[in-house]
Amino acid sequence: MNLISRRWPLALILAMAIVAVTLPARSFATEAAWARLAQGGYTILLGYSRTPGDGEPLRPDLGDCENRKSLTDRGIQAARRLGMRFAARAVSINAVYSGEFCRARETAELAFGRRAVETKAYLNSIVGGADPDDIPAELITAVEEFYGAGNQLMITHPALIRAISGTTPRIGEAVIIAPGENPGDTPRVVNRLLLD
Repeated sequence: MNLISRRWPLALILAMAIVAVTLPARSFATEAAWARLAQGGYTILLGYSRTPGDGEPLRPDLGDCENRKSLTDRGIQAARRLGMRFAARAVSINAVYSGEFCRARETAELAFGRRAVETKAYLNSIVGGADPDDIPAELITAVEEFYGAGNQLMITHPALIRAISGTTPRIGEAVIIAPGENPGDTPRVVNRLLLD
């Protein structure tokens, strides 16, 4: 038996051990995030659901959402599951806000119902990219001024979430934030939650 064939079982055992340790850690992190949300008082940031194509639409995405398909079929299904996840966990949501873009608004409405959603211009995509200096002051104020037994949920553009969290969220990943240390500071990330 040569050296390579003796190392193969060891590599396989090591790979299986890494998977065995990683899966419970992710599950525990998700459970910890749900437990934090059950306490209330947090802001949950979510990117809009899957859209056709890889980038921004060729035409502006504001306005006539009734006559435009802004989400893929998978995106529509994922948005509907989103609301069910929060309902199944009995996590209280006091308010649901979305950006004005059709894809953000449609994601929020499919998940939480049309009447529950209020659009906010400060949740639209930020032009500067992912620089924390580009975070709208209105968003920072909304996070700082929110207090309640439940949580507020904001569906926005991934670039805005990246500016706050420092990383681009995966599809179906929520970022849970709280006010920064001082008034006017960038909100701080307190946990992440995989929903899909």
